[in-house]
Amino acid sequence: MYAKILGIAEETRPEDVPDDVKMVTLPCVWSLALSSNSKLEVNSWFNLRLRNYLRFLSKSLISSTEVQNASCLAFQKLVSVMGNNFTYNSSEFGKGDVYTTIRTYLRPVSIGSGARCYNASDAELNSTSWFVNYIGNFVTFITVDDLTTFVSTSQNKVFFVDQANLELFDNTAIPKNVTNYYTSQLFEFNPTFNPVKLPGFFLCSSEVPKLAYSSVNEADTTLILKELNKFCNGTEDPEVSAALASNIQTITAETFATLGNVSASLTKSQITSVAPSLLVSSLSTLSTVTTWNQEQATVIIQTMTAAGLQINTASSLEALGLLVTGVLSKSIENIPASELLSISQSTTFVSSMLAAPTVVQQTFVKKIISVDPSPPKVVLNVPDDMATEIPPSLLVFSEEMVNISVINRKKWTPDQAAMFFGTLAKTNFDIEQLSPSVLQGFTCTSVQRMTTSRVQTLIHASRPRRDRAKVELKEPQLTCMYNLLNGNISQNFTDYPSDMLLYLNNKDVQRANCTSYFSALGAADFSVASSVLNKESLLLSEARTCLGINGISLSKDNVEVLGNMACTLNSSYIQNADPLILEKLKACKDFTDSQVAAMETLLLSGKTPYGNATTWNQQTLENLGILPLYLTRNIWGQFKTTTKRSFLKTFMSHLRNTKTEKQKLKELFKEISALKIKRGAGCTVGNITQVIVSDSSFPFGYDQTQFDLCLDVPVLKDNLNSICEKVDDDDLQKIILKKLNQAFPSGVSDNEVQVLGSVSRVASLADISKWSIIRIDTLASLMKAEDGSWEASKSKAIITKYLKTSGNILGSTELNSIDSNLCSLDTSTMKTITPDSIRNANPLNVASCSSEQKRVLYEISNASFSSQRATPASFYNLIKPYIGGAPHSDIETLSTQNINMDIDVFRNLQSNVIADLTVTNVQGLMGNQLRDLKLFENDPVIQTWVNRQLQSDLDKLALNLTTNRPDLTTAPPSTNDATASETQAVTTSRGTRLAKLQTSIFLAAVLKTVLQILQQLA
Repeated sequence: MYAKILGIAEETRPEDVPDDVKMVTLPCVWSLALSSNSKLEVNSWFNLRLRNYLRFLSKSLISSTEVQNASCLAFQKLVSVMGNNFTYNSSEFGKGDVYTTIRTYLRPVSIGSGARCYNASDAELNSTSWFVNYIGNFVTFITVDDLTTFVSTSQNKVFFVDQANLELFDNTAIPKNVTNYYTSQLFEFNPTFNPVKLPGFFLCSSEVPKLAYSSVNEADTTLILKELNKFCNGTEDPEVSAALASNIQTITAETFATLGNVSASLTKSQITSVAPSLLVSSLSTLSTVTTWNQEQATVIIQTMTAAGLQINTASSLEALGLLVTGVLSKSIENIPASELLSISQSTTFVSSMLAAPTVVQQTFVKKIISVDPSPPKVVLNVPDDMATEIPPSLLVFSEEMVNISVINRKKWTPDQAAMFFGTLAKTNFDIEQLSPSVLQGFTCTSVQRMTTSRVQTLIHASRPRRDRAKVELKEPQLTCMYNLLNGNISQNFTDYPSDMLLYLNNKDVQRANCTSYFSALGAADFSVASSVLNKESLLLSEARTCLGINGISLSKDNVEVLGNMACTLNSSYIQNADPLILEKLKACKDFTDSQVAAMETLLLSGKTPYGNATTWNQQTLENLGILPLYLTRNIWGQFKTTTKRSFLKTFMSHLRNTKTEKQKLKELFKEISALKIKRGAGCTVGNITQVIVSDSSFPFGYDQTQFDLCLDVPVLKDNLNSICEKVDDDDLQKIILKKLNQAFPSGVSDNEVQVLGSVSRVASLADISKWSIIRIDTLASLMKAEDGSWEASKSKAIITKYLKTSGNILGSTELNSIDSNLCSLDTSTMKTITPDSIRNANPLNVASCSSEQKRVLYEISNASFSSQRATPASFYNLIKPYIGGAPHSDIETLSTQNINMDIDVFRNLQSNVIADLTVTNVQGLMGNQLRDLKLFENDPVIQTWVNRQLQSDLDKLALNLTTNRPDLTTAPPSTNDATASETQAVTTSRGTRLAKLQTSIFLAAVLKTVLQILQQLA
């Protein structure tokens, strides 16, 4: 009957029967269809006999139980029909159910037996389009485990290169890890596979070997670039960009357009080979490239200007777009200020300018200021994101002049914000809406005229808030806040800046609330507190008492409450803490060697969420956050070289973008690199090329010997900026300088010197003598603090070399660039600084200057800010950086002007000045900061001053300070009293017993007699 209905016997067309008949017929003949073994028979079943029956397939009929024994040809047909012709809308199963059956069917009989239904010697089963035939449109369900299970390693070689399979996998719905695996396998077995043959989507995979791009010709490079732009929105991988750029031989306007951001991977020699006229005509394209480095942008700008391009108007400057990073500051100076003011309103232009060197930004801001230097206009005219370059001397407002709304949207430094913070005394502006940038201007000087209520509101506004940047405050600001609260501390500790909580006393925290206190304190930056205060051990001791911690074991709850206090714990606590402590340590700014050792011990124990060392991989390193920066060979030795290199590609980029201290980067390179040094075999690691340098992990894998052997001078000259940016190791940096001298035997020009970065710090005086340092741009680049500190002799040589050029002086721009390196100069050179230069400069760090140098700088700055003497607070804020050179008379005058000097400034006054200050002087100087004398009583400077005072005078401060100087105001003791006092002890207000020696008493009596005689003579 079924044969007749389906037309099997006579090979006729199936009869048209009712649907209910079809529904009962299909299960009866389904196994016959699946067992058919010839293509003709399979096609007859699925294309003819069952064509109108397949819509009645049920979940049970397509299950693996029913399908498992199907012939390969029938199964192949089933996959095709279910993937292309079946409608699932009214079906009781979905595509996922079909794929479950496919997965079960294709699973090999035994591991390594190869793909089911593939036989290279069978004409019907030897198709290498295996994935198309047996997975088809269900490929979006496939996993990496499926790929590794279905196909043997040897079959990957033929299956993965099959063009039909490649096209099948060109589907964005396929999981990314599957595409990456497919790509990696493809190139592992076919290293010479031309990436131009890849489907466009595959080019987005990070698994395409970078060297594969280097092997294609120029025409294919163009095709690949177009595909990358179409499917991947270009490429952000610097290695891919460098590899493709290295294939370009002839550059046209169309080439630049096709390259897009990849243009920034062209070498210096490629750029200089381009006709200047072509660069000028392609400016609209080149100006939009976001990744030009300093060297490239400078070369392009100089090439175009040499060919006649004028940069002397605002429009010509704006047309440069992101190439503005290569403009010299003198070019900005030549443009009319009014024109610069007009383009400063363009957010696009300002965004481009923010990528330019700081010295160029400062020159730009200086020109805008010159249009109208009145403070209200300066604040209004200077772009919000560039306001940090406004000299503090131009931020002296009266309350009537200030516009808080305008000020609040700009970025400020703490020194700037302190200048106008006092104007918040009577403003109606909502204090809660003040930006962290403005709030960091809180000082006891700036709030001296404010009501207690306003001060409390400002302190509350500085608390930590979600989705809002932290208000960064220094220790004197924090102690000022605490002092002004005057003991009125709420038990809701999150109402205060976290860092201020470091300075609370026991009496401020009710015993029942100690846990909430330490929980809030856990968000603090413990490095803010001065070491002399011993806050780390004191607070830990209090926390132990509060939380009931016995011994050195810390529970998960303990660690959670302690929070950032974890950064202060010694190795014993770290090793014996709940593994959660590793997560807390990620917030720390630095570690001691013993802390690092403890972290590593904890990690190697295998008792953390990171598991046993044998299971560690790249994801482990990524999950560790910032901690890998501090790890030693004990941990790095657990990882394969390939894993470390892959991890460094992203990790090093992050570290450089966040301007991680160079010394830390040097230590990281030393610890992560292998100890073995290869010698005598030539370059074995691989020649350093443009592509190698573009790798963010570079120079990982190169020791000192290999770096020297593998780096050719032409490559260094062509990629100097990129190499200097990435090499942090001292020994490798010295090799760079050695080869640079070989490249430029007659001397190194400003262009090259300007991009040396931290490499410059290992230069000898002989190296420096060969450098050209004519431009302020070069000087500013060399002085960048982020590249490391200078030895005084070297910074002096550099600055002196700059000043030898006619017209170069220590102006405000130079002072901003030099900053603390100013202290390396002779006082004779310092005396050439004019008051205008100091007034128009940012506050300078002169902490390392000698007393004589500080005196010179104070005299100049005193003249610079003399016009502000009528407003003592403003004058003090401006003179404060240089006040360490002030004479006693000036400090004594300040003590009568209610300036509220903080403890840091006081400690840095000249020692002879401090010695001569009376208790009354200090009380007048410090004002609301006076309590910090008690807080810092163990500081050597404070101790020395205290011990010069009489106890009776100190007692007037009511700070419980104790001197070791005898009080000479009492009457001279009688002989009997003197004799008795030899064995008597006087108990001080702190409970310390000081022995009165006979000699001291005798000298005191003599001194008093002499004083009486002198008074009579007077």
